[in-house]
Amino acid sequence: MNNLIELRAIRKYFDGGKIKALDGATLMIKDGEFVSIMGPSGSGKSTLINMIGGLDKPDSGQIVVDGDDITKARDLTRYRSKEIGFVFQLHNLIPSQTALENVILPMHEGNLKSKQRHERALYLLRQVGLEDRINSYPTQLSGGERQRVSIARALANSPKIILADEPTGSLDSKSSDMIMDLLESIWKEEKKTLIVITHEEIIGKRAERTIRMIDGRVEQD
Repeated sequence: MNNLIELRAIRKYFDGGKIKALDGATLMIKDGEFVSIMGPSGSGKSTLINMIGGLDKPDSGQIVVDGDDITKARDLTRYRSKEIGFVFQLHNLIPSQTALENVILPMHEGNLKSKQRHERALYLLRQVGLEDRINSYPTQLSGGERQRVSIARALANSPKIILADEPTGSLDSKSSDMIMDLLESIWKEEKKTLIVITHEEIIGKRAERTIRMIDGRVEQD
């Protein structure tokens, strides 16, 4: 397998340079890998995943994804839309939209027609076991159901990479297992590259490979 993601000596500072979020972090992730990133609060995990997802840019260093240096790109909107599927701890669903509408939303960035977007959203919600909740609003769903909608939304544009930042952090153990089983089955069946940030050892150990961070550096791989 070739490297899909390469982070080379990434540095990122906040608060005028007082806070060193990433301190020369270097990491290679192969196409199709399932990787967990672990470490204490403030170790740089979320900053690192935001860099891979194009939500933020490093102050120095290089990020190469599928052969393209994304640190040189002026606008990463299309990259985030087409290449990356985000799953956040608090799901980030739009409360005024139904489950179906939330999954359709990212597809407006693509070339699908309205009927095709609707059909794909239905298909994805069936995949995550929510075909009977398509017209429910986020406030009408349990935490686990909201996270499953979030996963369906992450898959909307068929991304190569799924980035999950503490996807089970706000869930009970039963819902956590269900979400991780779902992410793992998607990784296996659709051959995605899956990167999960977690502080829970039991979640981290499910990955093929565990990366540990401390003080903005990759300390153990």
